[in-house]
Amino acid sequence: MQSAPISNPVDRLSSGMLKIGFAVCGLFILYMSQLRIALDQQFILGWGLVALLFVIRMTNLTEKQFGRVFLVLIASFISIRYFVWRVQDTLIYIDPLEFFLVAILFLAEVDVFLVHFVGMFTNIWPLNRKDQLVDLPDNELPTVDIFIPTYTEPAEVVKITATACTQINYPKDKLNIHILDDGGTEQRCDHPSLGAVSRHRARQLKKVAGDLGISYITRPKNEHAKAGNINHAMKTTYGELILILDCDHVPTNDILRRTVGWFIKDPKLYLVQTPHFFINPDPVEKTLGCFHSAPSEGEMFYRGNQPANDFWNSAFFCGSAGVLRRTFLDEVGGISGDTITEDAETSIKLHAKGYNSVYVSRPMVCGLSAETFSDFIIQRSRWCQGMLQIGLLKNPMLNKGLKFYQKLCYSSSYLYWFFGFARFIFFVAPTLFLSTGIQLYHASLEQVTAYALPHLFASFLMMSMLFGKYRWPLFSELYETVQSIFLLPATLGVIQNPRAPSFIVTPKGATLTKDFLSPLAPPFYIMILIMLSSLPAAIFKWHDNPQLHDGIIICTSWLMINLCIAYVSLGIFWEKHQVRNYHRAWASGPIRVQVGDVTWSGSLTDFSLTGLGFHLPAQSGITKGQTIMARVKNSQGEDFLLPFKVVRATPKGDEIIVGGEFKDPEAHYQELVHLVYGDSQRWMDFWNRDTKPPSLLKVFVDFLRLGMKGARQTTRGMFVYFRNKAYLFLKHLWITALRRQHEIK
Repeated sequence: MQSAPISNPVDRLSSGMLKIGFAVCGLFILYMSQLRIALDQQFILGWGLVALLFVIRMTNLTEKQFGRVFLVLIASFISIRYFVWRVQDTLIYIDPLEFFLVAILFLAEVDVFLVHFVGMFTNIWPLNRKDQLVDLPDNELPTVDIFIPTYTEPAEVVKITATACTQINYPKDKLNIHILDDGGTEQRCDHPSLGAVSRHRARQLKKVAGDLGISYITRPKNEHAKAGNINHAMKTTYGELILILDCDHVPTNDILRRTVGWFIKDPKLYLVQTPHFFINPDPVEKTLGCFHSAPSEGEMFYRGNQPANDFWNSAFFCGSAGVLRRTFLDEVGGISGDTITEDAETSIKLHAKGYNSVYVSRPMVCGLSAETFSDFIIQRSRWCQGMLQIGLLKNPMLNKGLKFYQKLCYSSSYLYWFFGFARFIFFVAPTLFLSTGIQLYHASLEQVTAYALPHLFASFLMMSMLFGKYRWPLFSELYETVQSIFLLPATLGVIQNPRAPSFIVTPKGATLTKDFLSPLAPPFYIMILIMLSSLPAAIFKWHDNPQLHDGIIICTSWLMINLCIAYVSLGIFWEKHQVRNYHRAWASGPIRVQVGDVTWSGSLTDFSLTGLGFHLPAQSGITKGQTIMARVKNSQGEDFLLPFKVVRATPKGDEIIVGGEFKDPEAHYQELVHLVYGDSQRWMDFWNRDTKPPSLLKVFVDFLRLGMKGARQTTRGMFVYFRNKAYLFLKHLWITALRRQHEIK
C-alpha cells in the first residue's frame, strides 16, 4: 500500500496565507518602528516592553506557542526600532577613514541582527516528534547499508564503532556494514613518507573487518574527501537506505528501529537525522569544569535549532548519524562535494527537489569532541568555511526549488558563521576609540540608554527564554569570543576565494600526557593586553576632553564587558592532560556489587570500556585492591556481570566513592561495547538531567569565579613554561661558553 507523505505542521497552513500573514505583521512592525518620538517617550517605550518580556519570562508563557510568537513580535519590534534609529541618527560622515570604520562596525551589527532576526523566525515553533519505533515483519523492512568513512583516525576508534554496528537490532540479512578507508588508498599506501603508516593501518582495519564479518572498502585515489569516499562506496553497495556514521560515532542498538519507520511512512522522505552526542567535554567545558552541570555546546543546535528547522521541513544532514534514501541521493549524483560541508550542501539539493526531511531528537550515537583547543579550532574553521561556501556558492535565497521558509532556515545557518568577524570588531571597537580617539559609534549616553540597551536586554531575554534549557546565559558569548580571532582569517579567506578551502579531518582519540599552553594562546593574550592598555588612555581622555564623556562612559563600559569575557577565557588556552584511552561516560542507575559473600546495592556514576565508578554504603567496607563482581543493567533490562578490580575507594560521609578497572576487558570486549554504547536511554537521561539555568547574577558570579581559576592556572602554567624556557636558554649559553673556553685552551 502506498504511504502518504508525512504531514508537516507548516504544510497544514496555506503557503499563500503564511506569506500574507508574515507580510502584514512585517509591514505593521516596520511602520511602527520608524515612527519618530521624543527621546523620553522612547525610553519609556523601550524599557516598558523589556519589562513586559520579564513578565512573560516569569509566567512561563513561552511554553505555549502563542507566548513564543508574542515574545518574538515584541523583541523584533524593539530591535527594529533600534536599527532604524541606528541608520537615521548615528551613521555620521566625518572623514573617509573614520566613516570606513563606522561602516565596518555597523556591518558587524547588521550580521548579528540578521542572524538574530531570522533565528527568531525559524524558532517560533520547534517540532519535537514522538518516537516511531518500527515494529514490522522482517520481510517488510528495507535493506540498510552502514557506511563508516575513516581517514587517519586510530584503528581502535573505528573498531568500537564497527563492533557496535554489528550489535544493532535489525535483521542481519537486511544489514550490511562497510568500513570506508580513505587512509588505505593506493595513493596513500604508495606515498614515499606516508606509505608505511598507511599500509600498517589498512592491515589493522582489514583485520577488524574480517574479525567482525563486515566489509572493507577503499579506492585508488583520495578525491573529493569524505564525499568522494562515500560516493565511491555507493557504486558497489545496494541497500535501500544508507546510515552514515563518522568513525568515532558509536551507534546505539535501536538507531535503525527508531529511524527506518519514517521512510516507510513517507515515500518522499530523503533523510532522518539524529543528534550528535559527545561522551567527553570539549576544551572549553574541560577548563570550566561544567560538562556535567551545564548544557553542552552542541545541545543548542541539536535540541534547539534542528527541531526548529524540522517544523519548516528544513532539518538538514549533519554528516553523520543520519539515514538517507539511496534513490534520492542517486538523483543528485550522491553526496555533494563543491563545498567542505558536503552534508548541508546535499540537503539543499534534495530539499530543492521537493523531498522531505525528519529530525528525531533522541541521541543515538556517541562521539568524541576535539581534545585540544587547536583541534577544536580546526573543526570550527572547517564548519565556518564550509557554511560560508554554501552562502557564497549555493546561495539558498536564489535557489528556486526551496520554499521561502527553507531559504530563511538555510540562510540563518550560514549567516551565523560570520560571528568571527562580528565578535572581533566588537572587541576592538571600544579599544580603538579609547586608544586613538576614533569614534565608531556616534550617540549620546541618553540615546544609548533609550535605544541600544533595550535592544540588548530584549535580545538577551529572548535567547534566554527560547534556548535557556540548552544554552546558559553568557556561554554563547564565551564560545564565540574565544573562536573569533582565529575564525576571522578563515572568514576573510572564504570571502576572497570561496573555492579555496579544503577538507581537514578533526583529529580524534588523542591523549595528552601533560598540561601545556596552547600554541594559539599568544594572539589572544596580546589582544587582552591591548585592551588593558586602553584603560589608562580612558582616564587621560576623561580629564582632557570633557566633551567626550558620553563616549568614554559607553566605550569603557563596553570594554569592561569584553575584558570580563576575555578574563574567563584565559584558562581555556591552558590544555589539561588526558591520559585515558577511553573516556568515562556519565551514567546513573543501580549497581549490585558482590563483596565476599555479601551483595551490596549502590548507584552508578560513570563507566567506560575499561572501568566504572559507583557509590556504595560506607558499611560495605570495600577497599582498594579488592576483586569483586559488578552487576549492571541497561534500560532494556539486560544484565551485565563483570569482574572488577577496585583501584580507588574514598570514604565520603555515609558512602564510599569507588572507581576501578574491569579484569581482562578484552575478553569481555563485545559485552562492554554493548553496555557502554548500546543503550540510547542513557544518553537521553544525560540530556534530561537537571541543568536548569541559575539566575543571571549567579551565572555572572560563577563566570568570574571560573575566570579567576583559569587565570591562576594560566599564570602558574606560564610561569613554569617561561621558567623552563629560561633554564634551557641559560643551559645552552653555559654549554656554549664551556665549549668556547675548551676550544681556546
